[in-house]
Amino acid sequence: MTKAARGNMRDLQKELTKTRLKEAAIACFVESGYLATAVTDITSTAGATRATFYLHYKTKAEVVDALLDELDMVYAEPFSRFAAVLAEPSLDAFRVWLREIVKIWETTREISIVVSEAAGVEKEIGDRRGRSFEFETDRIAKALSATGRWTPKQAKIRALLIFSQLGSLFMQWSTPDSDLDAVEAVDVLASMWMAALDEREFH
Repeated sequence: MTKAARGNMRDLQKELTKTRLKEAAIACFVESGYLATAVTDITSTAGATRATFYLHYKTKAEVVDALLDELDMVYAEPFSRFAAVLAEPSLDAFRVWLREIVKIWETTREISIVVSEAAGVEKEIGDRRGRSFEFETDRIAKALSATGRWTPKQAKIRALLIFSQLGSLFMQWSTPDSDLDAVEAVDVLASMWMAALDEREFH
């Protein structure tokens, strides 16, 4: 085996170990909660040592930061297309986009719940979520302002409402006993967004 091949195998093994630790952390966070989970719980679940954990992650928060990277990648494309939806808003367009977002949420629900819990106790995670909120609301506001129908200030208000309503819906779905119907929620939210973007409502 060549030196390069051995190096590639070591790199692959490192990535596999890091992934195993991350998956073990998710399982522990979901079962016991972020705050109650210790590094030893994660290593025990992963079949690894504390030393191995600290080779890959400095803290539990760093694991969650990696999970946030994954969420950002998953949501990046649909959110980048949201500007086009806002340029020509319609109930059908909002419903289609929201159904896609809900489908993503359903596949990433456990990770999203973990991130939300960690954000409440880890300043760096909370700050990063805050920056993400600002980035998305600014992007929505710019898209609305670009239509020429609203001033930047008016667009910002609508952007805050749109993104906050979506976030509140996901927070409600995060509760274990939530019985919200996704289909009805999409219809109601799409109607609310149309009302917020209907200039006739404000004249």
